[in-house]
Amino acid sequence: MPITSSRHFNKGDKIEVLRDEVLWFPATVLRSSETRKGKIYVEFETLTFGEDKRLREYVAPGEVRPVPPQELHSFFKVGDIVDAFSVNAWCRGEVVDILENSMYCVLIGGEKCEIEQWNLRPHRDWDDGSWVPPLAHQEKSSELEVRSRELKLRIKFNGRAPEAKFGNGTIVEIKSDEEGYHGSWYTAVIVGLLGNDKFLVEYQTLKTNDETELLQEEADVSCIRPLPPKIQRADPFDQLEEVDAWHNNGWWVGHISKVLVGLKYKVLFKTTNEEMVFEHSKLRPHQEWVNDRWVTASKESESGSNSKELKLKIKFSKTSDPKFSKGAVVEVKSDEEGYQGSWFTAEIVGSIGTDKFLVEYQTLKTDDESQPLIERAEASYIRPCPPEIQRVDRFRLLEEVDAWYNDGWWVGLICRVLGDLKYSVYFWTTNEELEFQHFKLRPHQEWIDGKWIVSFRKMSKMPVKSTLAKRRRQSNGKTSIAFNGNGTKVEVESDEDGHRGTWYPATSMGPMANSGKYLVEYKTLKADSEVELLKEEVDFRSIRPCPPVIQRSDQYEPFDEIDAWNNFGWWVGEVSKVLGGSKYMVYFKTINEVLEFEHCNLRPHQNWVKGKWTCTTRGRSSNH
Repeated sequence: MPITSSRHFNKGDKIEVLRDEVLWFPATVLRSSETRKGKIYVEFETLTFGEDKRLREYVAPGEVRPVPPQELHSFFKVGDIVDAFSVNAWCRGEVVDILENSMYCVLIGGEKCEIEQWNLRPHRDWDDGSWVPPLAHQEKSSELEVRSRELKLRIKFNGRAPEAKFGNGTIVEIKSDEEGYHGSWYTAVIVGLLGNDKFLVEYQTLKTNDETELLQEEADVSCIRPLPPKIQRADPFDQLEEVDAWHNNGWWVGHISKVLVGLKYKVLFKTTNEEMVFEHSKLRPHQEWVNDRWVTASKESESGSNSKELKLKIKFSKTSDPKFSKGAVVEVKSDEEGYQGSWFTAEIVGSIGTDKFLVEYQTLKTDDESQPLIERAEASYIRPCPPEIQRVDRFRLLEEVDAWYNDGWWVGLICRVLGDLKYSVYFWTTNEELEFQHFKLRPHQEWIDGKWIVSFRKMSKMPVKSTLAKRRRQSNGKTSIAFNGNGTKVEVESDEDGHRGTWYPATSMGPMANSGKYLVEYKTLKADSEVELLKEEVDFRSIRPCPPVIQRSDQYEPFDEIDAWNNFGWWVGEVSKVLGGSKYMVYFKTINEVLEFEHCNLRPHQNWVKGKWTCTTRGRSSNH
């Protein structure tokens, strides 16, 4: 690494300080003259001591460099050498993969890290007063800055269109006025000028309907602004602070309605009156482009009426966390082996700290059966009792229901509608099919953000399948696994685009004569008639026995290979992040998407190899 120059810095200059030979920490110069044996007195922006006080110290001039100028083009390709902002400092890395939602996989010190686009910049070294490699467009950028300062840009709400000009290739942000997206901003590149007040832009995070290329469209100059400067926010955001939140491939303006633990926040969007939870890294301080300069918003600058209105919205928000008082009747989720995903009715006996409660179960007893069972439960495992829904009509095929079984409510799917108001219900967590009477079932409801949602199903890019594509594999007429008897439980693999590698539970109806195929009936896929389960012929190489049920009582860890239950089948994925409340973020390589799942909807991934089940977890393998 080239040695930095000992150039003179003035008080207030934004700089970066080298520590541990590879980390550059943002800081501010506190004294312009060098003191204490030629050292510079600085205040770090991301390092603290004591009660969250910013660290101040003297540093050698050779360990100081100016902050690299912000560059317009900040989109990277595989192999690019970049600086990544991680653990409060900039460090060198290499882009090894491009992920969705403006995320990149960066190799840093031999470890792969997922980094947001706005936390990356082209890598440059400061050598003898200049940047290496040199800034090729620095002169051109300076001219553009001078020209932009000469322009008097007027904001759209003053009734006159701005007169700013944006050169081809300039990265900007475009405001959306489309219904449902009002006030959100999307990153784009200026492609060309269409007239005095219109430009052709190409979005960097939005694609055409067929998902084949980036979306291009005409944008009025009044809806265009320069890219705001990056503000590395190391301190937590405050309640009522105005922020931009990264959501659905764009920046949405909102206010911090609640500061949560673990550097998470609840953000209230006044345009939609919605409240959502965001991590610290998904937020940025809100800035307004006013009179040709960026102005940072603050909660102190808001009018009293707006602040009061916001406080009222927060106070009476329907999405606030439930508060359980002593005597409240609730339902408690179990993640115990053999009972995962089931809910048991209980009464709150008392609180233990801020996030735990003592509960007394109404249907579970102690080992000696002498009294109701009392135990501790985390708040994330507790929900209010769902409202009673009197279901007078029949449940439908594949409708999601709760079934009363073993003193609790278990989530399953209606897989057969029988006579005499009876049903067969399929439980994917245990791969069982049981028969229930109508009054032993209730419509499935999910407690989401403080309200009940009936028949909730997490939407994703994973499409719901009603039929499977016919197998294109050629059969040799022989099968290495025999599923001769009717009723054998199997799993069938999909070859269809968008579903490749997904396994669907089914029942083998027996082999087809001299064809190398089997007739199967799926447990979770409907025929075109919508009233009975799908039956089809499949190649023997697409069938395997059902893997043994393994319910992990301990927590999954990052990089564990798992199967996730989603859209009526098991999808192979990898745990990318462990969340609170027994939840995980799971990455699916086949569709390049990350989704959130509860512990009960995951199972350890197993492979059927040479007639045996092999389970691999964090480098350990076992045979079944």
